[in-house]
This record gives sequence, C-alpha cells and structure tokens, in this order.
Amino acid sequence: MLPTAYLTDRQLEIWSLRLKGLSKAEIGRRLGVTRQAVYDAEGVMLEKVEHALTHTAESNMIEPRYVDPAKGILLGYSPASQRKVIITFSARNGVQTWHYQQPDCSSCMWVERCRSRLISEAEERNVSLSAEERRLVPSKLAQFIFSRIIPGLDE
Repeated sequence: MLPTAYLTDRQLEIWSLRLKGLSKAEIGRRLGVTRQAVYDAEGVMLEKVEHALTHTAESNMIEPRYVDPAKGILLGYSPASQRKVIITFSARNGVQTWHYQQPDCSSCMWVERCRSRLISEAEERNVSLSAEERRLVPSKLAQFIFSRIIPGLDE
C-alpha cells in the first residue's frame, strides 16, 4: 500500500528525516517550521504508523510481539505458519510484510523485488550493507537487516 495512505507528504518528509537521525530542531530548520511543529507532527505520525502496523498484523492474523512505531516496525508471530513475521512501514515502500524465517525464497518469483525492497528498507534505516550482503537471498538479507533493528530478534 502507498505510504501516503497513512501519512501526508509533509509527515513523510519528517519521517524520512527522523530515520536519518536529525533532531527536531534540525528538521524544523530544513522544513522552515518550528521544533514544536515537528514535535506535534511526530505525535500524530507515530499514532498513524502504529495503527498501520497493528492493523496489518490483525488483518493477516499475526500476533504482535514487539511494536516500535518510531522505527516503523512490528515483530509478530504467525500461528498458521508457526514463524516470525516482520511488518515494516517506510516512506519508500509503505507497509510491507516479511516472512522472516522463510527457509528458502530463492525459488520464488519475487526474489529480486523483495531484495530491492529490503535494500531500500536498510538504506532508510541506516543499516549498511556490503556488496556481498546485497546479493543474499531475501530471507538471509532480512535476517541480517532486521537483527540490527529489533532487539533480541534471534533469541
């Protein structure tokens, strides 16, 4: 789904700058608004992002185990597949569902699309990837990226 279905264009700008690590004051200067305006926008954004993540989990029958709207990430569990599932929100990809523990996705017709979106997720979240890591099958690439974002993911 398109990210604009959840956040306005201005909120998406703020979202992207937040993930890059800019302070509220720096974001305000860049966008020509006050730090307070950025603070107020963040409160609304986080509520919308959390709703998008939890709604996606609920509609896909995934039990939420960890939700961090500030990072735009939800770790859940699928009783049907008995596996971890990660749901992300990003300005580039909107809401995405990642079947984190899929053992082998190399035979799937969506391998390149998934790899491209995962690389985009890593870039948006400041997770550095080597050339070798960028060539991993999506299931392994997802493990590499999300283990750096979600505390205790592989425990």
